[in-house]
Amino acid sequence: MQVMDKQDRQKETEEMIARIKNGENQLRDVLIQDNWKHIMYLVSKMTGKVAYDSDEFSIALQAFNEAIDSYDAGKNSSFISFSNLVVNRRIIDYIRAAGKQRRELPETYFDRDTENKVLDIPDQAQQIQLRDVEIQEEILLFSRKLQSFGISYAELDRESPNHRETRHLCASMAKMLIDSAQLTERLLTGHRLPVVELCAYFNVSRKTVERHRKYIITLCLVMLSDMEVIKGYLDSFLKGES
Repeated sequence: MQVMDKQDRQKETEEMIARIKNGENQLRDVLIQDNWKHIMYLVSKMTGKVAYDSDEFSIALQAFNEAIDSYDAGKNSSFISFSNLVVNRRIIDYIRAAGKQRRELPETYFDRDTENKVLDIPDQAQQIQLRDVEIQEEILLFSRKLQSFGISYAELDRESPNHRETRHLCASMAKMLIDSAQLTERLLTGHRLPVVELCAYFNVSRKTVERHRKYIITLCLVMLSDMEVIKGYLDSFLKGES
């Protein structure tokens, strides 16, 4: 029942956005008001301070408006996930721009009264929260990449190898694939694993490769991504350091 309620809300939101784009602009305020507390929560989570009446909250409202205008139900998953992504990105851009502006200020700026100084550079807690949001974005974007290969996180959880030796073999296969421009091109364009080449190179059965196909593809996509933390772990794993 809870799943159906969520689906109904999503359908209602999509219909409301369609009506907004067809000229019923009064519904825009309704949609914003319905999500007001959620937007405030996103801002507070990222900045570590009360969202109301802050510059970041104004940026978030503008971003939410932008999400309404650019949302495409055919290309994106849920509107809430899409709007979260847009809001997060705009706040990150704002915080980074504010930090850069502060670094470029002359030294005389810091002689002003403390009361007039603005904390443009996020403190350590905010930096951590900012990094958390970036990781969440990476996970969301990577999830969409996996979906294009017919892979879900739930499947990976079920089908990931239990034994370290098997995981190492799969990681080695993925490394071999991305080291070959030709095989990488085949994987990315055809969305299919070059099973024959893997069997021949590692002297394993087709059944072994097929059993771990989704896991190997996922490792390849990680290695080809900008997910540096996970890529670093994989590199250490392949070297036997972890």
